[in-house]
Amino acid sequence: MFIVRYRKIWYIFSGLLVLASLFFIFYFGLKLGIDFTGGSLLEVEFNGARPDTAVLQEKVNNLNFGGISLQPTGDKGLLVRLKSLNEEEHQKLLLALGNSVSKETEFPSRLVEIRFDSIGPVIGKELQQKSIYAIVMVIVMIILYIAFAFRKVSQPVSSFKYGLMAVVALIHDISLPAGVFAVLGRYYGVEIDILFITAILTVLG
Repeated sequence: MFIVRYRKIWYIFSGLLVLASLFFIFYFGLKLGIDFTGGSLLEVEFNGARPDTAVLQEKVNNLNFGGISLQPTGDKGLLVRLKSLNEEEHQKLLLALGNSVSKETEFPSRLVEIRFDSIGPVIGKELQQKSIYAIVMVIVMIILYIAFAFRKVSQPVSSFKYGLMAVVALIHDISLPAGVFAVLGRYYGVEIDILFITAILTVLG
């Protein structure tokens, strides 16, 4: 076959991709979402034209909630990331965003709240630890399972090495998407959340 005949070229090509992905992961890092860092995420959509980002930033800064990140989405949407909020602060934030629109309409009709998620820092750290634990456990179980499945095949390669090589192949499969997300997080603000960990575990499985 073509791939088998030129396997060294494919080894080099795959190796370069993995090295590039690992470089991006360790140099850029993965941009963690509020699932892991804790905080609040508010998504709203304006009924009319979305106000200028500078106007919105000024309105929310007046609330003195600390660092607030605004990210426009689509033509009328807005993502707001900040510290964990209670319900009273949540309503104040909505009011500030609504008041950034022209005073010609009442606040309730100016924007629509799409979603609001709030996770405490303790829960976020716990999810981060459990995600790492889950990935490590899956890798160990894969090695043990394949070693058991190939226990009667000991020549010319031991059954344990079958499991180890399978994990090497899996590292190739999960490092590439992780590297892509590291680049997207660095330049486009794309964050990873618990769904990303679910996808990685699915690839491993």
